[in-house]
Amino acid sequence: MAQYATARTDAAVSTVVRRLRCPEGESLARRLLAAVAADELPPAAERRSADGDPFDRYGLLPAAFGALRVVRRRLGFDVPSLSAAAETLAVDPNAAAAAERSLVSRLSPPADEDERARLDREIRAAREAFDAVEFAAEPAADSHAGVGRHSAGTSDPVAERRAHLRRLEADRSMASLGFVLYELARDDASEPAARPRSDADRA
Repeated sequence: MAQYATARTDAAVSTVVRRLRCPEGESLARRLLAAVAADELPPAAERRSADGDPFDRYGLLPAAFGALRVVRRRLGFDVPSLSAAAETLAVDPNAAAAAERSLVSRLSPPADEDERARLDREIRAAREAFDAVEFAAEPAADSHAGVGRHSAGTSDPVAERRAHLRRLEADRSMASLGFVLYELARDDASEPAARPRSDADRA
């Protein structure tokens, strides 16, 4: 039954992506709908009596469209307008909007813009520091070819800077996606990393 439900939700997301020609976020939107179908993500307590199953209540295609909008917004990509639902998908945009609200109620919110901007600044600084350390390490590596650069018990500044940068990038992804959606995306290597949003991305 779970595999059948996942096949249906996957097919619905693929249909939305194909018709709207917006592939970024497809994999995570599939994962989100599959988690809802498996009852892994119950709605917030104040919405449980109103929401029910978003697929039965609003329809599978509106739910898939809502999932893609949620994911693309948090990843920082352009968000298809609700009017696209009526024009291209032939579904009620009000149903799509309601399904999207139901999905959002099951997720933790993203960090605010100030926090995301702070992380962006830290990532830029960390990348510059990593590049500088890596550049400084290259001559030493060339002059000691074949010899281990770091003996046991000594630190590798390049590895340390790389690890620090990766931690910041993970924090930035969590800040954009929110904890619940970030956890769904962690094992999904095909999903693009979240990028900073512009005013044009808001919908």
